[in-house]
Amino acid sequence: MSARGASTGYVLPANPTYIDFSISDGDPGQWPTNTTRVVDSEGHVNYMRLVPLDESLCIKWRCEVGASLAVRLNKPAGPNYVLRGWPEGYQMFDHNKGPAGAPRHDAYLIGSSYAKRFRSVPEFIPHALWLLTDPTLNRANCACKYCNRKPQREITASMGLLPRRSTPLSGGPAPRGQRAAGASASTSASVRQVRDRGKPYAAIRRAPRPVKQPTGPKQNMSRERNADLRTAYAEGMELRRWFRDGELLWCALNPPIPGLAGDKDAITFWPGLVEEAKIKSEAVAKPNSPDETPEKNTGTDIVMTDATRPSDGSNEAPAAESSSSPSKAADNDEDKRVPWTVVQTLWYKIKLLGIPHSYNIRADQVLPYQAHAPSDELIQAIHRVPLEQMNTDTDTFKPSDTTQFAEAAAPFALAVQIAANLAGYWTPTDDWEYKFSIPPSPDVATSPFPTIKGDNTSLHAVMNASMAYNASLSESISAAGPSSGSTSILPTFPHTQTVTQTRYQGLWWGAERVWTDELLRLKLSRGQVAPQGVENILPPAGPSRKAIEYARTLDGNVDDCEDIVGAAGRGLFMLLQGLYVVDVPKVNGSTGKECRASGTLYELVDEDWDGDIGEGSGNGKDNGKGKGKATEQSGGVEIPATSTNGVTTGSISIEAPSGPQLANPNPAVPVERTTSDIVSHTDSMTALRQRKASSSNELLSRPVLSSPFPLPPPPEGFRFRPILTPGYEAVISLNLIAGRYYPRLLQHPLLQGCVEKALDAGSENVVEASQLWALEGLAPGFNNTMDPVRWRPTRVGMIREADKEARQGLEEHWRARAREKEENDAMEASYLPLQQLPDHVTNDASVIPAIEVLEANASSMEVDSQGTRAD
Repeated sequence: MSARGASTGYVLPANPTYIDFSISDGDPGQWPTNTTRVVDSEGHVNYMRLVPLDESLCIKWRCEVGASLAVRLNKPAGPNYVLRGWPEGYQMFDHNKGPAGAPRHDAYLIGSSYAKRFRSVPEFIPHALWLLTDPTLNRANCACKYCNRKPQREITASMGLLPRRSTPLSGGPAPRGQRAAGASASTSASVRQVRDRGKPYAAIRRAPRPVKQPTGPKQNMSRERNADLRTAYAEGMELRRWFRDGELLWCALNPPIPGLAGDKDAITFWPGLVEEAKIKSEAVAKPNSPDETPEKNTGTDIVMTDATRPSDGSNEAPAAESSSSPSKAADNDEDKRVPWTVVQTLWYKIKLLGIPHSYNIRADQVLPYQAHAPSDELIQAIHRVPLEQMNTDTDTFKPSDTTQFAEAAAPFALAVQIAANLAGYWTPTDDWEYKFSIPPSPDVATSPFPTIKGDNTSLHAVMNASMAYNASLSESISAAGPSSGSTSILPTFPHTQTVTQTRYQGLWWGAERVWTDELLRLKLSRGQVAPQGVENILPPAGPSRKAIEYARTLDGNVDDCEDIVGAAGRGLFMLLQGLYVVDVPKVNGSTGKECRASGTLYELVDEDWDGDIGEGSGNGKDNGKGKGKATEQSGGVEIPATSTNGVTTGSISIEAPSGPQLANPNPAVPVERTTSDIVSHTDSMTALRQRKASSSNELLSRPVLSSPFPLPPPPEGFRFRPILTPGYEAVISLNLIAGRYYPRLLQHPLLQGCVEKALDAGSENVVEASQLWALEGLAPGFNNTMDPVRWRPTRVGMIREADKEARQGLEEHWRARAREKEENDAMEASYLPLQQLPDHVTNDASVIPAIEVLEANASSMEVDSQGTRAD
């Protein structure tokens, strides 16, 4: 619905004739509840305003509906018919949505038990006519779109509510073409007479057949996957959106909640889920510098900024240039130049965990879940907060400028626990049918065609020999496909088999949303995968010349470059290309399901490394195809063992050129010569079939409408290098995936303090520094990894279960703390207070009478002073 303003300027006509509703289907329970004007943090409103009956908007509806009803009720013409009021239970509302100063207005008539709301006068007219004419209120007699289930345009046209287009009357002079036609009237009449006297036409022909349309796509790329990958990796994107809907992030609080000991235990980040990503546009005044030219200030420039990206100059280009040419810009006067620039920034709407509150925040104020963790000082401070000071009713908490640490401790502890639980779930998503070809096995027996000796061999002998050869050949290739029952002299060839497998386009992996065709970090270090190099895997790249020189400047004892670790000490990456489920044997002999990932492996090499980078490497701008699909070999195809793992064998017929039919025997040609011609023809067919099989995977490898994306930019000073032979891919279990790769994350403004601290720490705090370097692959992925172990089918189910378990666990913890406090209080109250000595009792120990125990096993009550005991 397009934005529009509220109707104004309508008044009741003089001496109106009112129409009343005697019955109604109205119900006040259908009225909206958001009738209070509330301005949100962005300065927007979204509420329903009750419109009085005498306001201009209601008067407009009452007059138009009344006039239309009078026509259909055959009321006398002349009076102005107006609705006296709405049917009982109905009410007009004005929906205000948008900026508080100039919101959008939408009128809704609400109250019907059968229709949620009437959006226009033509929608309500047939329903109002039904209320006036059907006392039984049989809904089948109502012609409105909600009761009749017909399009509104059709209803409006049938009731004559739209103006009809009339055919214009011809009143102008006749065109010159008519005079020319009149001049040849006699000639045309004679021609018609001759034609009319001819024989009528009749014939029989083959009925034409319409062109068969090609089969359209049956499965498409997921819309969400396409949007997420394009906004992150597509070339030419100025604002790159790295975080996806539903992902778990850390949201920076502004201002932070101060801790008990100051900044060390302050709550600076709160975990939350991404609800929405949107671009905000803001007009900013242009700087008045002396270097400005008229061309710079002409038109409306749009500058997109992304604070999470490094300042490499790519953001400085405007997203849309001015439509004015330089020649026109030079003619503009100084006062006509636009003094402002539109700056566009990316914002996220974050649903904070543990509390019913959403947070709108800039993209440079959020961090991935793996990039931050609450400090030990913060966790200890939460434990030190007394239970009676905690706000355990988390539904009423909302962070603000005046929030104290004690009231935020319980909601924050709940949010952290929910986030930790949510990071333990995973599930594959967006399944599709993947087709790949299996070439025929090379060990299929291909015996030579039998040689027929003799010059006078009959055709019958040739046919018998061919049939015997086909029978022996079909037995040897029965596993590759069904044998043909034909008795042709042409031999039966092994077919390339097409296999259909259920694959997945995406994956929820703990806190992150992962899609195929994007780069992932693996837990393994590069040195753990073929450290010396094996078949189809290259050895790790060594250090570059500059790296060796830099190491020597730090340590003069470094004489051998072998002591300097190159790519082997860094992380390993996979360009995810496939997700599927297979059957794996268990120790007890049974089989279980396991999800696996496949794709090309990459390592990080120094930017000035002199070795061979290989195809598909680079910085993510001019290459990055790296799919390993240039050639397809049988050794690189993983063939499912059985059909129980979701793989079903499809048709074994692959489109391939078929040989010409055998011509009729020519008695002038010897039979031996004919046979040799057939055998030579089969050799050419075999070559064509092999070339066809080699490219069949190219055609069936991915969903339609999907395209590869370039590699993301590598860390500064490095390049990506593929380590597999082209045409091969690695297949791994999902538990080897560490998480997503976020380009240039270490340059994020919120991580600058952590990076500087890690650089200054040196070898004292290697563990924490490695957790930070692993985010960009500078350290192996096992230093900072996602480890989900619990499968749930949907993301919503994961969130609900994580929230439920966290609340139950913390409530039990709080009850245990309350019981412990009660026990401590009771124990303190059980001790009797010390009795004060009488005044006549001296404090001198020498005069205190000695005490002795009567018996060894006497109790404390069976003692008496020696001076008072009777003998």
